[in-house]
Amino acid sequence: MHTLFKSSGLISWIACLLTLAYQGVSWVLTASWPTITMMDTLSRIGIDLTSLIQSLPLEYAVKTAYVLSTTELAIALWWLGAAFFALALVNKVVFKN
Repeated sequence: MHTLFKSSGLISWIACLLTLAYQGVSWVLTASWPTITMMDTLSRIGIDLTSLIQSLPLEYAVKTAYVLSTTELAIALWWLGAAFFALALVNKVVFKN
């Protein structure tokens, strides 16, 4: 499990760097920084967000829509990687693997 968490963290951080590289190249070529939000990404990979949000209570639906539409993908991937590395550390300390 420790290796799985470390690998997932590394993959998340590599994806973060690739996202930032894409945004940087786009900025050099078009002179505008493209914002890639989590909602854009989830919509492009085929996850239907409207049905997901409709199944939530109103308070959580509004909060979820706000977070998904304002959080940039690179930031989310960086924090996801940090969370996976923290889980790997906790797993190593608790289970002594």
